Amino acid sequence: MTHQPNQNTPSLSEQIKKIPPLPGVYFFKDTQGHILYIGKAKNLKNRTTSYLQNQFHDAKVHAIFEHATTIDYHITNSELEAMLLEAQLIQSNQPQFNVIFKSGQPFVYLVFTNGTIPELQLVRNRSKKGTYIGPFLEKNTARTVYNFLIKTFSLKLCKKKIENGCLDYHLGICAGICRKDFDVNAYKQRLTLAHKAVTQGHKEFLESLMNEIQKASKEEHFEQARELNEYYQACQKAFLYLDIKPRGAGARIGHDIWLIDHNNQAVHLFIEQQNVVSKKQSFYYLFTDPTTYADHIYEYITSYYRTVRPALRILINQPFEAPATKLLEDFLQKWHNLENPVTIITPTSGHEAALIRYATVSLEHYQRRQATLGQSLKKLLALSTIPHTIDCFDISHKQGYAMVGACVRFTNGHPDKPFFRHFHIKTVQQNNDYASLIEVIKRRYKQSHDLPDLILIDGGKGQLSSVTPHVPAHVAVASLAKREETLFSQHFPEGKKLDIQSFAGQTLIALRDYTHHFAISFHRKTEQKEHSFPKT
Repeated sequence: MTHQPNQNTPSLSEQIKKIPPLPGVYFFKDTQGHILYIGKAKNLKNRTTSYLQNQFHDAKVHAIFEHATTIDYHITNSELEAMLLEAQLIQSNQPQFNVIFKSGQPFVYLVFTNGTIPELQLVRNRSKKGTYIGPFLEKNTARTVYNFLIKTFSLKLCKKKIENGCLDYHLGICAGICRKDFDVNAYKQRLTLAHKAVTQGHKEFLESLMNEIQKASKEEHFEQARELNEYYQACQKAFLYLDIKPRGAGARIGHDIWLIDHNNQAVHLFIEQQNVVSKKQSFYYLFTDPTTYADHIYEYITSYYRTVRPALRILINQPFEAPATKLLEDFLQKWHNLENPVTIITPTSGHEAALIRYATVSLEHYQRRQATLGQSLKKLLALSTIPHTIDCFDISHKQGYAMVGACVRFTNGHPDKPFFRHFHIKTVQQNNDYASLIEVIKRRYKQSHDLPDLILIDGGKGQLSSVTPHVPAHVAVASLAKREETLFSQHFPEGKKLDIQSFAGQTLIALRDYTHHFAISFHRKTEQKEHSFPKT
């Protein structure tokens, strides 16, 4: 049963007083009725009352209270039922304040766009108008689903203007929008089927598709029935090996290892598979009140597993209370439809305790290297601040043909792929690396909110002098020439030979080489396309 306040809305504190002490889900909403935050509680009364007490001490709660005007709630039979309902509602509504951690990898979504000719796209944010599926924390998962739908339902809308259709059209992948006989209604029907394929379970989708086939046959729409049957056969085969939805798959073999790091206001995730422990991600707090750390971290780990399958055993260096741990274990098993239960423990001895210790040592080593790297780069380049983010640029072409540019970002010494960019050179018509670099830098920093601490150019003195006047203010710039690994900057106008044995030197070389290969790879793809599909 869902309850909503009256039109003459009283204050939030007055609304909270009327909430019963029962399990359920609560919703903070703004003046337009948009959901700002969704939470669950074993006792709605106690949980929502705690917001009144924390609104001046917790940054997230304070922000919610600044925007919210109403609080609604939905009563459930148990806390576990509330937890499952909360997960479903967060996935479908994506409230603004349910994101409480920052990570280097933003969520990825599938979106069925609105418009005269709607389209299936893979996007990083929810800026487009349409129906969203996700978020997917794992980009590879989203890409797999996207590719499956595009190929199975022939949904690709390419921009090639080829009268008889491009190669992908003849392979059954492209929709053939450039052809005169393009059937927009048939395309929209396929798009609808694709949407059902990811929003319904496999069994339900195939059953509904079979019903449509039978209906079309009964109404003697035999051509439509034949086409639907082809999609049915294709999906039936694909579903044997492709699990579109994150739910329903088995748990991963191995361990998920969570390290809570209050000193750096972060939570770090390590993955262990076949006795190999590797660092996966770090997430940083957006809240500041130490008394709420445990609740927020529990909330985050729960939200992480809404889109990621858990390992069979989850290790954590600081335990939650026993009831909360049991609740999360039950949630993971039901949410992902797992045959075997997930176990969450804080081991004190044995092999699993050793995994925690190993991950902790690895994290400490990583953090020491990062601290050393920042100071070393600052000293090496004579900078006023530590360069946490470095963007590197390179140009690639073949004697002026298929000219492209690339930008690769390293954050704290590691590739930050969401900020990678590549560019087709538009304003330079001949072999001119200097002018191409200027164009790419201007385009990359058209919006000033995404500036790095340092810009590194793959090149020498000439490249540096040409781009320096066009670099955004307050951003340091340097170049690194391959010949003898020579570094150029305003402090080293004649160049300084890099110490290739130092961690800082190795990092700059790795960034330069990474960018170079990224640019070459994009150039080759561009060259191949221009050879295969000449402009008409």
